[in-house]
Formats: sequence, C-alpha cells, structure tokens
Amino acid sequence: MTVHSVDHVEFYVGDVNQAAHYYCGTYGFRVVAEAGPLSGLAGARSLVLAHGGVRLVLTSALHADHAASRFVRRHGDGVRDVALRTDDAAGDFERALAAGAEAVSGPETFEDATGRVTRATIAATNDLVHTLIQRDDPSGPFLPGRYRALPEDVEPGPDLLRSVDHLALCLRAGSLETMVDFYQRALGLKHTYDEYIVVGGQAMASKVVQDETRGVTFTMVEPDPTAARGQLNDFLDGFDGPGVQHVAYGTDDIVRAARELRESGVELLSTPAGYYDALAERGIEVDIDTTVLQELGLLADRDEWGHLVQVFTRSPYARRTVFFELIQRLDARTFGSGNIKALYEAVERERAEAPDAAVPVGAAAKAGA
Repeated sequence: MTVHSVDHVEFYVGDVNQAAHYYCGTYGFRVVAEAGPLSGLAGARSLVLAHGGVRLVLTSALHADHAASRFVRRHGDGVRDVALRTDDAAGDFERALAAGAEAVSGPETFEDATGRVTRATIAATNDLVHTLIQRDDPSGPFLPGRYRALPEDVEPGPDLLRSVDHLALCLRAGSLETMVDFYQRALGLKHTYDEYIVVGGQAMASKVVQDETRGVTFTMVEPDPTAARGQLNDFLDGFDGPGVQHVAYGTDDIVRAARELRESGVELLSTPAGYYDALAERGIEVDIDTTVLQELGLLADRDEWGHLVQVFTRSPYARRTVFFELIQRLDARTFGSGNIKALYEAVERERAEAPDAAVPVGAAAKAGA
C-alpha cells in the first residue's frame, strides 16, 4: 500500500453555507473551490476549504434522498470521509478489496487541461469511508472538471494550521481489535502504540495505527463496558455509533494559534489551576511560560521522544459529538495520554478543596475522555 498523508477530510453537514461561514470565520479557512449539480455533483453542493496544509470538504444535500441527507439525519453533522493521498489509487483500491474491504466506488479519473486526479473509495465503519486520492500534481486543482476553483476575495491570513496530525475514532466496546486489523490489512497501516487508561471509575483501551511516515495516524479508543460510562459513551449515543470523535490539527506555534482562534470565537476547553501546579512534579518542561499555558488552557505532556503541547475545543455541533484539537509536537510521537490522568487528579483536588465550587466544564469533560 502507498497511502502516506491525509488529502482532505469531508464533513456531511445540514447547511453547507452555514458550516463554511463558521470554519472561515473562526479557524481562518478560505473557500477555494465548489461543486454542485451544474458541475456533475448530483443532488448536493460541496465547498472546499483550505488553511495551511489542511483541506476540508463540506457537503450538504439538495434533496432528502441524497446520502448526505440520510447521514445528517442519523448522525448530525460529522465526518463522512477521511481521504488518503496515495501514489497508486487504483492499485491500492484493488489490494484493499483483496484484503476484505468493501467497495463504495471504483477507480475514476478526473482530467482536464489543469490536471489529473484518480480516486476510489472503500468503506470503514458506520458510514465512515476512505477515498484513495492519487494526484499527478499535488498543488493542482481539487478535482478537475468536477470542482470549480474560486478566486480569493481577500488576502489569506497567517497559516496557523500545518496539517492533520491525527484523527481519533471512537468505537463500540469490543470492536477495537477488529478495526486495527482492518486498517492493517486494507490500508497497510501499522499498529504502533496501545494503552489502557483508567481515570476514576472510567476506563478505555486505545490503539494507534500509522503509515511509515506518520503522515496518516488514527488513534482508536473504545470504552471498557465494565467501568463507569463516560465521554466515549456519550459520543456513541449522540453519533449513533462509531465515528471520528475529533480531528487534530498540527501547528508550529500553538500559542499564536490558540490565542488567535480563541479571539475569533473558537471555544477552547478550560483547565483547573491545579493542573499547572503539578507540571513540575510530572517533569514537564516546555519553552512556554506556565502563565501563558494557563491563560490559554494549553496542556503539556512528554514521552520517550520529547514533549508536546495541546488544547481541545468544545464541539460546535448540536449533538456535542465531533470536536477539534490543536497540537504542537516538540519531538513527541504519542498523544498526551498523561494529561488525562493529570487533569482528572487536578479536578479532584479542586473538588476536595472547594466542594461547593463549580469545576470548569472543559476540565471535567477532558478528564472523563
């Protein structure tokens, strides 16, 4: 298999214009292309948004029988397609089918004077699919002949987002091993990391699959059904089954990104002060002043390779399902799992010290992740 990066993430949404307004107004995305019935996209309208190295596709149905309409009725707005860049879309598609993957649509080539793109799509789980994208010119048009490039009316802002660092899949209890096996067989990804996390009465199992370059990373989590219910169960209930729980955007300057996105209206989760008091005890040292970390709700962690700094957002969706993460890697290769326990303990300390005080909603949510 030759998949090596995330080409784009497609959301099925109820109102494409409203969704685009949100992502452009808060995260600084720009609408760079569009498609609809006049360009051969039957029954739907799509907008392509770009920011740095991240591309999102927003698609909404124009009639009730379209797949996007059925998806939104069942799941609410959410991730339909994590499209993966490959050097051989047709070959990888056939290899995936031979390994047991289910075909959604076979190889199709889009070509005109501006470029050539081949794509094919396989099913993953519960309406999540993966489109394999082969681009002769990675900087060329999104999909020649199908999507129309749009002129940019304003100067683009700073590139706060570098790439899609990873995507987290929330799975039903008992399905984690099956999905790891699927990604290894169908897409040639490798199982690189696993962990069992206990916080309070809650517990979850986590496994990671990646390509060799770590350009494609899926972190998969399932709740332990013998433990107390938590945020994973809430996602499964709200989304009606497994799916992408959060999209993590890599950034080279998380302080600037967090500050500017917060000022634009992105709701970053808050963190109790006790968390920052314990950073030194955990041996966490990053080149960001602790007061700045606390001001922005930034979390810091380390692994055997280095450190990372991350922050999570509140879900913008009515069902409180999909949310986002900003992450800056300072050589770390893992995903900040140490923060889960540290946050939980910080919340518990604040409850013990001031039992009648309200605990920050964001901290409680993350501690129960």
